[in-house]
Amino acid sequence: MSYAKRDPNNPPNYYYNLNKKQQQNWMKTAKKMNKNEDLQAKYSPFKSSSNINIIHIHHKSTIDTINDLIILANRTSRYTVDTESERKKINNDALIQIQFLHSTDASTIILIETAYLPNPQTTLYTKIKELWSTIFNNNNEVITWGTVENEFNNFHHLDFINL
Repeated sequence: MSYAKRDPNNPPNYYYNLNKKQQQNWMKTAKKMNKNEDLQAKYSPFKSSSNINIIHIHHKSTIDTINDLIILANRTSRYTVDTESERKKINNDALIQIQFLHSTDASTIILIETAYLPNPQTTLYTKIKELWSTIFNNNNEVITWGTVENEFNNFHHLDFINL
């Protein structure tokens, strides 16, 4: 239960000193709070049914981490992908999220922070490209909000995105 209760049927004294808009907001908030209280009493908190391992990929990632992900990617055939971009930037890519759906009770999510990738001449960058190729080979199922091509419209300046 919440420590703050608002009873729309019995507002506090200060309520009557509020202007019309403030009173409407107070009532709206009171009703929302009561609804949330009811939902919290009715349902238990969400608990993920799987163990999720989140790994950030950037210039400080280790080659061992990428190698482990390549091994995992070779054993995985289904992925979900989502991208995030920043508006008003020339290369407005920001983040690539890839979830490895490798079992019903566990998954791995990699977050590729595109603004913080290593120099393209490094071994680490080459390993990230290898991971990318492993994930996006033709035998794997990739689930996105739209087409895979549209998902990566803002990322084509990255040389490993050849979809």
